[in-house]
Amino acid sequence: MCAYPFLHHSTWDDGVTDTEWDQSETDTSNIMDAPHYKELARGGFAPWQGGHCLRMVLNGTAVSDVQEDTDFDTTTGNTIHIWFTVLIGADLSISDGDEIILFALQSSGSANDVVFGVDRSGSQYRLFAGETGATNTLNITRSNSRWYQIELTAVINAGAGTLDWYVDGNLIGGQMTGITHASIIQGLVGAISGTAANNAGTILIGGLIADDARIFPRERFPNETFWVTRDQTAWVGPCTLDAASVSGTSTNAVMTILDTDIFTSTGTSFSREPVVYVRNITANDQSPGFNTPVVFKKGAYVQLTGTNPQAWVSIKRPSDVVQSNARYISRGRGRKQYR
Repeated sequence: MCAYPFLHHSTWDDGVTDTEWDQSETDTSNIMDAPHYKELARGGFAPWQGGHCLRMVLNGTAVSDVQEDTDFDTTTGNTIHIWFTVLIGADLSISDGDEIILFALQSSGSANDVVFGVDRSGSQYRLFAGETGATNTLNITRSNSRWYQIELTAVINAGAGTLDWYVDGNLIGGQMTGITHASIIQGLVGAISGTAANNAGTILIGGLIADDARIFPRERFPNETFWVTRDQTAWVGPCTLDAASVSGTSTNAVMTILDTDIFTSTGTSFSREPVVYVRNITANDQSPGFNTPVVFKKGAYVQLTGTNPQAWVSIKRPSDVVQSNARYISRGRGRKQYR
């Protein structure tokens, strides 16, 4: 059973790269950001979910990352599961033999114990996973619309560690065994290492989750009900909310829903008044929010506070919410940034 909330959950849906990470962004060449879907649409891209995602636009040898020093901690003899989504843009260009690490679990001294990334072998681009580099690989085609769901299951053990790597729920290359792990003390995501002078192109990372149980593939465009465990845009586009509820392990869980699809903690939507405000009054009880449909003109951004909060937001059909990659791009190219 997964912990609620997860050990770690990043959405990047406030437009900031390091809100949900202990260490500030390391990015001296400004190759990393968390753009809104309108900006992504200019290049023919769309986020995995919500209004934003993490983006790296490679520029030669430049590197970037955000680092978390607590949520990924795993001592030897224990297991950690990491889930995230990744898109390798059609414009990505790296040389034969180059590899770029995009996610890493590290032990003391910033030693890599689990890595995931993208490399090139001959003319073939590949995703890879391993202890320090490419042990298991998967051939891919670069695309501005193909998101991969990645899950890494690491049994941390000094000399007998294992790593299972799943893509879209399928185990790739069999279990990696005999890995010499040390206790994990940090996790990083970004263009962490392996860049070369002629590297260029776009890589996107969607939401990222760490937990003590498998996460499994998740639905990109929920049909009617969206489960929220971290602040994010549940629905992009006009919709009518039919129901909303919040729960938490104390009596202080609060869900606030704003009528916006462009939330940013530093932008104009930060001061928007809530359309829906719901609080639970009994620990571990799911408190219903309302029984009268509420109309949202732009989208529904859900904020959660309190002790271990989680929420459910449901919409009525039909609603004009984004339900495809193409709709993200057409809406992004057709709307103003703030309105």
